[in-house]
Amino acid sequence: MADTLFSRYGAIPVVEIAGVRSLAQRPDVLPIEIEGATHIVIGGETLDQIALKFYGHEELWWRIADANPTRIVFALRPGDQLVIPPLKLATATPRIA
Repeated sequence: MADTLFSRYGAIPVVEIAGVRSLAQRPDVLPIEIEGATHIVIGGETLDQIALKFYGHEELWWRIADANPTRIVFALRPGDQLVIPPLKLATATPRIA
């Protein structure tokens, strides 16, 4: 799996269980309070289009999805309000000690 700035797997540690290597589980929620923009969905918008608009990279759509855990982000409707994490947070990779 690619570990790049845009990778959903970036900085997730690898664990070994019974001789099988795998990625550790991602946390269910972000570890810090998100303060960013909000976006009201307009007809036909998708997460990748919104990520391209706010971040300049459509590959960061999943950061918006992670910031909106109570919303079904693959079924967006006009008028839905989304939290858009700041770009610095969206591209940050946590340091594993």
